[in-house]
Amino acid sequence: MKEVFSDKNLQAAFEKSVEMHEIFRKVVAKKVDCANPAEVVNHMSELTEVMAQGVTAKAQFQFLTEKLSFQKCMNLNNQDMGATEKKIVIAYEIGDCSFYNALCEMLIKEAHYKMDLLRSALSYSKQEMNLL
Repeated sequence: MKEVFSDKNLQAAFEKSVEMHEIFRKVVAKKVDCANPAEVVNHMSELTEVMAQGVTAKAQFQFLTEKLSFQKCMNLNNQDMGATEKKIVIAYEIGDCSFYNALCEMLIKEAHYKMDLLRSALSYSKQEMNLL
């Protein structure tokens, strides 16, 4: 894995967060047959179980992004650059961390939307069963 932090503890936290993100991403990306109520319920429970990992990874990426931004900002203070140049350099330097931060945020939203979709599918199946 690419080394983002020179501090081994921060690098380990980054790598652990990437692993948690990957587990979360796989569960969110799983395809579900909405016509099968048992599959819908199973996937809802999987999403519920893994949501804590996704939220924890997001919080960790947020912390790491801010920490890295601060470190890079301190390194650039003494350099003779304009504000726009510094902003571009910082954006480049924190790219990986910032990318995972944004990606986690989008995955959390997708997981919430998917839960709503699964609830609707389950509700529809329940109504259909009541009509039989």
